[in-house]
Amino acid sequence: MGIGLKLCRSIIESHHGRLEARNLYNGTEILGCEFTFWLPLPSAAAATPHPDAAPTLVER
Repeated sequence: MGIGLKLCRSIIESHHGRLEARNLYNGTEILGCEFTFWLPLPSAAAATPHPDAAPTLVER
C-alpha cells in the first residue's frame, strides 16, 4: 500500500502529463483531497500511423 499515487504520477509524467493535488476545506477543517491530472493531446503527425507500422485489426 502507499505506492498508488506514486505509480499514477509516474504513468502520467511518462506521458508528459501533470498531476495536481489540493486540500478541500470547510472553513478551517480539511474535508479531503482532490486530484486532477492533465495529459497532452497528440499532434496530427503523431496520430498518423507510420507506413511501416503493423495494421490494426478491427473485429466486425
